[in-house]
Amino acid sequence: MDIKLRAQLIREGNQAFNAGDIRKAREIFLKTSYMDGLVRLGDYFMYDKRLPMLAFGYYKKAGRKDKVDEIFQRMILALSEWIGKDKMKPTSTFAPPANEESPKKELNPDDFIIHPILKAKAMEILSQKK
Repeated sequence: MDIKLRAQLIREGNQAFNAGDIRKAREIFLKTSYMDGLVRLGDYFMYDKRLPMLAFGYYKKAGRKDKVDEIFQRMILALSEWIGKDKMKPTSTFAPPANEESPKKELNPDDFIIHPILKAKAMEILSQKK
């Protein structure tokens, strides 16, 4: 893409974002790979709309690992609150006491009721670590 055209499109995207036309801003920021604009979209969905899974995608496209990690930390905190501290004891079926040997049980994601978007992102993360 021509540098002048890209600069013009980014200006239009910023104007659209400031005017509240998020759809147009999104289209332009993605088309021009404007990282600052993608971060602004991520911030908008994370903090204004409180939709972290939408924010996640924009932060990831912008290469903002710190923001992606923040969302993961929030998800882990929310999950631990949802499960409850009493369920996190080391004597649970998934973690044997430190003085006992037992075969490791493989966790199966299908054993839990998880929101489909959260499940897809978790599976994506797990597949990247292999």
